[in-house]
Amino acid sequence: MEIYRMFRFLLIGISTILAGCTFESSPERLDLEWNFEYSSHVLHARLVESKTSVTNDNGCNVDYSVFEVLEPFKGDVERGDLLNITGINAHETRELGSEHLLLLIPFVAEDFTGYGDCANQRYNSFFSIHNWCCSIDTTNEHSLVVYNMINSEQKSENYLLPTEPVFNFLRQQGK
Repeated sequence: MEIYRMFRFLLIGISTILAGCTFESSPERLDLEWNFEYSSHVLHARLVESKTSVTNDNGCNVDYSVFEVLEPFKGDVERGDLLNITGINAHETRELGSEHLLLLIPFVAEDFTGYGDCANQRYNSFFSIHNWCCSIDTTNEHSLVVYNMINSEQKSENYLLPTEPVFNFLRQQGK
């Protein structure tokens, strides 16, 4: 019986150490330092609605989503602000009310294939998601829905990383 207790204690200790390593390494696994520097805005946000803007006599169609800012980590926005953002199709979850970690750059229509007939002035307040990261699973603990690329065309199965260590890392970067 004593050996069983010692073995159980050892397993609990190893599990705790491994969980700590995963949490501490999650910002690095997502390359968040580089993404934070590259992005004009880094946000935790909620999807409010998806729309299409049609301008220039139907010559320009821009699919975008309206997001409510839940927590800004970088950029000149406040909690509660509503932002127009292109590129949500890169995320795993796109239901209304879903939460996301958004890595954004200004949307410049001429920089994106298919938007050549769009007037940039009409979209100068829009942002674009420059990296796939990340939908947030809110069913239990808040967790980022992430995956690894196996090669240039295949991704691994989705797995979850708790948001708290990632958000703490982003809060520190924003100071």
